[in-house]
Formats: sequence, structure tokens, C-alpha cells
Amino acid sequence: MAKLIYVANTSLDGYSEDRDGGIDWGVPDEEYFSFINDLERTVGTYLYGRRMYETMVYWETASIADQPPWVADFANIWRAADKSSSRRPWHRCRAAGPPSSGSSTSRRFGG
Repeated sequence: MAKLIYVANTSLDGYSEDRDGGIDWGVPDEEYFSFINDLERTVGTYLYGRRMYETMVYWETASIADQPPWVADFANIWRAADKSSSRRPWHRCRAAGPPSSGSSTSRRFGG
């Protein structure tokens, strides 16, 4: 049986966005990335809301050549997993490539 892992990043007072809806209030460091990398290394599918997917899709094509090893590791872990976004109807997502055939409630993008 698969395991469901729920992760929500928040500030100490419980907020995930600043007053303007931004999420750049906290800069992840090596300790953060290492924790998340270890947690998500075995993830097969990420399930996102529309806005979070639009934020995270950055990692699909981000240049990692000049990044620290823990950031490059995160990008590679993220790229290897399938992604689903909670648009209506549900979609399986990939940032690159044309849509392939699928049912009326699921479309798969890319490979």
C-alpha cells in the first residue's frame, strides 16, 4: 500500500504566504533542502493545487549547474516524480511536451 505524505511549509505563526500572496518570505538553506530531499526522495507523484504547481514548475527546467548540491538534488528528485494538479478536471502534468491522449478526466503532458 502506498503512503500519503502531506507537506505544508508555514511560518512559525502558521502562514504560508505574505500579505501580498508571496512565498519568498523564507529562504531555504542546506538544512531545509536536506530534510525535504530525504522526505521526498521516495515520492512517486506530487499532488498540487493549481497555484502551487505553477510555482513549482520552475524546477522542471531550472538551471542547476551553478547551484549547491542540495539544490540540484532537490531539482532532480522533483523532475523524476509524476505531478498532478487539482485543476478541474484533474490533470497529470509535465512542463514540457505536447499533451498525449487520455480520458476526459486526465491528461498527461510530456513523458
